Amino acid sequence: MTTAAFELEDRLALAPLPPDDDAARRLALLADVGEGRSPQLVRLLRPEPTAAFSRRDALLSGFAAAQGVAREHGFAPVVRPVGGRMAPYHQQTLVVDVVGRSDDPRRGMTERFELVADALVEVLEGLGLDARMGELPREYCPGKHSVHVVGAAGATKVAGTAQRQTRHAYLVSTLLVVDDAAPLRAVTTDVYAALGLDLDPATVGAVADHVPGERVTVEEVAAALVQALAGRLDP
Repeated sequence: MTTAAFELEDRLALAPLPPDDDAARRLALLADVGEGRSPQLVRLLRPEPTAAFSRRDALLSGFAAAQGVAREHGFAPVVRPVGGRMAPYHQQTLVVDVVGRSDDPRRGMTERFELVADALVEVLEGLGLDARMGELPREYCPGKHSVHVVGAAGATKVAGTAQRQTRHAYLVSTLLVVDDAAPLRAVTTDVYAALGLDLDPATVGAVADHVPGERVTVEEVAAALVQALAGRLDP
């Protein structure tokens, strides 16, 4: 990695874990980091097509139907160990997990959201994009620390971040959609309808939508984001 405090687990060149196994891995890392059995970690992964529901989603009456809809679109439903609302992943999505240790994980929660959003904006601005932190009206998995890009055809959300805390550790999980937004838009539209959640499908986008004529890869975005995070994470 690039700091003494956080090690890097780069899974981008590896086969993705099945969604349920990956969710279990996140929980195991939280426990191990919190108890000092593992170092603090920045983890990069390229997931299988996954409909990552939140625990709030699982309480809704339409949850079972929404899981079925996700499967019909080829996205495996899983309940992720962080908050928010359903967020879709596939192999053109970069997922970055920061797993850290703290005596009081709830303290600094807002600052961690802002730290990651600032790093994302820096990386996207480096691609020449007009990237901004903030919630778009009727976006998926809404949050004031979402990151969107403003382009000629309007603004689309390209990244979102959620968190979970345990007694002595925190997980900050970020997704950045690099390319191929169409299947994500389709599954999100139908899943949110099944859950009874409001959504403007036009807000579902990808970085590549705003970089016409250029090939943007998950690997190059990941390298830039690791560098941006390294300058911000506590040593």
